[in-house]
Amino acid sequence: MKKTCEISKIVGVSKRTLQFYDDEGMIYVERSENNYRLYDERTLKNLWEILIYKEMGMELKEIKKILLMPEGEKKIFYKKCIKKIEDKIQELEEQKRFIYLIISKGLPPMPEESVGITYKSKIIELKKGGWL
Repeated sequence: MKKTCEISKIVGVSKRTLQFYDDEGMIYVERSENNYRLYDERTLKNLWEILIYKEMGMELKEIKKILLMPEGEKKIFYKKCIKKIEDKIQELEEQKRFIYLIISKGLPPMPEESVGITYKSKIIELKKGGWL
């Protein structure tokens, strides 16, 4: 069993972060007679998982859920994370292409009111290649 200051050095996060994970129920810590938090090997394993999931870009609410999932469900969840990342990459690629278009052609002219098209609709059209 180790105290918060020792675990903070081992894990590489602040004591406050460890306390936060405890308060949020993400890790389980025992308490000494003096009410110090005490960490065991199981808690270190949970902290390792939390840091891995954070590095994967997961939000706190997602990490809380996945810590409780059976192993089989985790793989399905990972695949959903990959899909979300792939969708984001595609969105970023489209944004990049649009920026290159602006670089090469400049800002497009605003649509005229008489045309009856919203600015937002015009931008969508431009992004789809409707820029002459």
